[in-house]
Amino acid sequence: MLHRAFWTERRFTGLLLILGCLLYYAAVGLIPRDAQGNFIVTLPPRAALLVIAAQTPLLQWSASLFLSGIVITALGFALLTRLLWDSGERTCSLLALIASLLGVMLFVIYLSFWVGVEPIAAQETASTGMVPDYYVPLTMWTTALFRIYTVLAFSALALFGGALLLSRMLPRWLSWTALLYGLAGLGLFVYVHDIPPFVHYLLPIVMGILLLRPDRRKQETVPQGGR
Repeated sequence: MLHRAFWTERRFTGLLLILGCLLYYAAVGLIPRDAQGNFIVTLPPRAALLVIAAQTPLLQWSASLFLSGIVITALGFALLTRLLWDSGERTCSLLALIASLLGVMLFVIYLSFWVGVEPIAAQETASTGMVPDYYVPLTMWTTALFRIYTVLAFSALALFGGALLLSRMLPRWLSWTALLYGLAGLGLFVYVHDIPPFVHYLLPIVMGILLLRPDRRKQETVPQGGR
């Protein structure tokens, strides 16, 4: 009887992608909201800062989960790139990994603003009733960083879709879906200039689930015979 270890690199990659994405979604759920249920990212500066002043620990928990999610997902993408290299596809997968890591760097800067500047500005606003002068210019800067991150995230997804299509490591329907989803996301972003961040992490979860399944290509090469 053939012995197959569960903890293969392929399955570990899938688990990292799933875990990273789930942590990201948990972080989205913990973003502070006002009494009407509006997230702080959708509120005017003064209203957002007052909510943050009242819910600073929640903001810190959300930022911690965001950081954990994007780092673990990046590790999953790095292992996915390794698997794609082993399958013979290097160009698209390398470009996808570079785009993904650049996006992670920008998002980490964005999170640094969340945990470093937002609470201080929130306490000042709660004390004085006025938004600090430095706050709005900084939010304009971090918003620009987040938009660049969005472009990089969709670009990485499209490139990973192309790499999966060329390598045939996962089903073709997923490869085409990732490729077209990434391109459609880029097109939509150009049109509306703002897309909720959770949409970037829908397909990586599907990739992770499919990576947990046995590799059919290896199964096909196993000689058939008695036990």
